[in-house]
Amino acid sequence: MRLVPRLAATTLTLFPFATGVAAEEGNLEMGRMIADEYCSRCHNIEPDGPFKLETPSFAAIAKFRSKEQVHNRIVMPLHDKMPRFTEYMIGGNIDDMVTYIMSLED
Repeated sequence: MRLVPRLAATTLTLFPFATGVAAEEGNLEMGRMIADEYCSRCHNIEPDGPFKLETPSFAAIAKFRSKEQVHNRIVMPLHDKMPRFTEYMIGGNIDDMVTYIMSLED
């Protein structure tokens, strides 16, 4: 799968000394970059981007889900169409994505 090496390379390049301990707050810009690269094919990741019929927008997710729920859905997707990116993420990348998604709540 081509996605795995690209995500791992991006993560290792940006966070070469990252540990396995998750941060409380993620990096907003890093979360946006990860979302743009790996989530935008299926989800609308912008606050006012185009509507996508089959998947919720990140703004809708932020509005109707708690931070913990968003984190849990990334870690353990409820369907097979969403890749398990967490198997390849290191450091606070999950927190970065959660921080970005939750920033779209307004």
